[in-house]
Amino acid sequence: MNEVLPNIPRFYTALAEWIACLFVIAQFDKSTWKKEALLLLPFMGLGQIVLQLFVGTWPLLFWIPGMFLNVLWMLLTLFIAVDASNFSYFYNLCKAFIFAEFIASVSWQLYCLLFLRSTENMAVTVLFMLTMYIFLSLLYYVFEKRSPHQAVLKNIKKREVVIAALSAVIIFTVSNMGFMFYQTFLVAGDVQSIFIFRTFINLCGLLILYIQESMRYDIYLRNELSSINNVLQSQYEQYEAFRESNALVSQKFHDLKHQLDIIEMEPEPDKRKEYVHQLKKDLTQYQASVKTGNAIMDVILTRKNSFCIQNKITFTCIVDGKLLDFIETMDLCSLLGNALDNAIESTLKNANRDKRLIKLRVEQKAGFVLFLLNNYSDDDLSFENGLPQTTKDDKEYHGYGLKSIYYVANKYNGTMTISHENNWFSLKVLLPIT
Repeated sequence: MNEVLPNIPRFYTALAEWIACLFVIAQFDKSTWKKEALLLLPFMGLGQIVLQLFVGTWPLLFWIPGMFLNVLWMLLTLFIAVDASNFSYFYNLCKAFIFAEFIASVSWQLYCLLFLRSTENMAVTVLFMLTMYIFLSLLYYVFEKRSPHQAVLKNIKKREVVIAALSAVIIFTVSNMGFMFYQTFLVAGDVQSIFIFRTFINLCGLLILYIQESMRYDIYLRNELSSINNVLQSQYEQYEAFRESNALVSQKFHDLKHQLDIIEMEPEPDKRKEYVHQLKKDLTQYQASVKTGNAIMDVILTRKNSFCIQNKITFTCIVDGKLLDFIETMDLCSLLGNALDNAIESTLKNANRDKRLIKLRVEQKAGFVLFLLNNYSDDDLSFENGLPQTTKDDKEYHGYGLKSIYYVANKYNGTMTISHENNWFSLKVLLPIT
C-alpha cells in the first residue's frame, strides 16, 4: 500500500484535528470564549501533534486506544476554549472529528495525486496540506455561519449527542474498513478506490449531521410558530375580554344616574354617606379611560392603564391611534399587549414606586409610524441576536413576546430595535405607512 498511496502521516492527521477544533470553536458566540483560550490553543495544537506521533509508535493492536486518546485531546481543546454545556462539548467534538477525517483524507489524496511522484520536498508538502486544510475549513466555516441551524445548536440535548456519537463511530469505522481488509481475503478494491471511498464516506458523515440539524431546525421553527400563534391568540382573546369590559363600563355609567337619584332621595345621612363612599370606590377603577382614535387601542390601553393605576405605575401615553388603523386586529393586539406586558413586568420589579415609569408614543415620522415604548429598568440585561436574554430560569419558555412583536414588524415591512441605556429600556418599531 505504501508504494502506491502512502498512509496519511500522523503529523498531518494531528494538524487536521487541531484545525477542525479551531473552526468549530470559531462558530461559538464570542461571549462563550474563555479568556485564556488564545494563549492555550497553540499549545493544544502542539500537544495534538506530539500525542499523534507518540501513539504512532505503538503496535497496531493499540491503534484504536491511540485514536481514542487523540479524540479525548480534541475534547480537552474544546473544553479549555469555550464555556458550554457538556452535551454541546460532545456534540461539537463529533462534528470536529468527522470534519478532521474529511479534510485530512481529501487533502492527502490530492497531494498524492499532484505531488507524490514529482517531489518529496517537506516544505512543499506542509505548505500544500496546510493550505488545503485552511481552505476547506474556511468553506466549512462560512457554510455553517450562514446556516440557520445555530439556533438549535445552542440547546443540545442528550438524544442529539447520542445520535452524533453513533454517526461518528459508524462513519469512522466504515471509512477505514477498506484499510482493515486490505491485506486479508476480503478485498475492498485497490488502494486508490479505498481512499476515494474513505473521503466520500467522511463527506457523507458531514452531510448526515447537517441533515439531522436541518430536521431539528424544522421542528424548532414549527414550535416557534406554534408558540407565537398561541401568543397572538391569547392577545386577541384578551382584547375580546377588554371589549366586553368596556361594554360593562358603559353600562355602569348608564346606571350611575339612577344611583345618584337613590342617594339624593336617601333621608338618613349615614346611609347617604355610605352610598357616596361606595360610588367613589366603584368609579376609581373606571377612571383610566384612554382615547386614541383607534377602538382596539382604546380598549387595550384603558385596561393596561387601569392595571398601572392599581399597581402605582406612572403610565403616560401620547398616541395617535388612527396611524395604526392599517394593522390587523390580532397583530395590533399582539404588538400592544406584548410590549406593555413586558414593560409592566419589568417595572413591577422596582420596589421604589417613583421609578415605576412607562412612556408610550405613537406618531408619524417621515412616512413611517413610530411606535416607541420606554420603561425604567434596573435590570442588568445581556443581548443576543438583538434580543434581551430572559433572567428567568425556564429560559426555553420565555421570549416569545418580543419574537411575536418582531414577527408583526416584519409582516408589515417594518423594523424592531431594542436598547437599554441609562436604566431605560427602549422598544422601537418603525412601520411604513401604507
